[in-house]
Amino acid sequence: GPLLWEVQGQRAPSYLFGTIHAGFEADKELPAWVWDKLGACDTFVMEADLGKVGLAELTRMAALPDGQSLAAMMEPGDWKELLELTGLPESTLRGHQPWFAVSLVLQRLYPTPVPLDLALLRRAGQLGKDVAYLEDVKLQVDVLARTITVQDLRELLRPDGKGRRQTAALLAAYRAGDLERMAGVVHEELAENPKSYELLYSSRNRDWIPKLKDHLARGHAFVAVGAAHFPGNDGLIELLRSEGFVLTRVVEP
Repeated sequence: GPLLWEVQGQRAPSYLFGTIHAGFEADKELPAWVWDKLGACDTFVMEADLGKVGLAELTRMAALPDGQSLAAMMEPGDWKELLELTGLPESTLRGHQPWFAVSLVLQRLYPTPVPLDLALLRRAGQLGKDVAYLEDVKLQVDVLARTITVQDLRELLRPDGKGRRQTAALLAAYRAGDLERMAGVVHEELAENPKSYELLYSSRNRDWIPKLKDHLARGHAFVAVGAAHFPGNDGLIELLRSEGFVLTRVVEP
């Protein structure tokens, strides 16, 4: 089932919900009782305010430094595959960083009309909930720029690539509600590149805890962040338990 935990607060419970950023259609796949938990809360908390940065600024943030070219960083066959898969002209892609291309490829491989976190945000807005964010979107983009490489892009483009395999495994585990299987994929990333893992997950988890403590202690908060932030001793579940919170997995009523 859904990766949803109830968190005991001082006055009322809150909820910690794990999301996935591509390949899952909330309106079709998320059970009504998860939406009901959101409806019962006063505050919706998510990673970053994605609407704060317009398309023009996001494009600027994704640009490579002058004189650099994504095409020059890639093998000709991979560059051709990127152009064919995205359907975009060379002039659009050549000057952008690998993380930007990865996001485009994921959308082509796993079409998602409205990403899960944005679907939740939209519902929270319709219900008049307060909305809070855990980090600045510019920090999030900076982390992506520092951790996603041309090699990651290559492994996602190739049908037999590691990135393609890991993404499919994460999505299958997410749909099954299997956090242990997700942890296996995430920890594979840890073993291969501990510095990137620290930047993407561990350090951000630690930074989020003080902000989460306030919301969760007060109660009536629905927190939605990437489920990959949950597993392990440095994951949000164990970090919150170490702060004295009681977390219980919610199963279908």
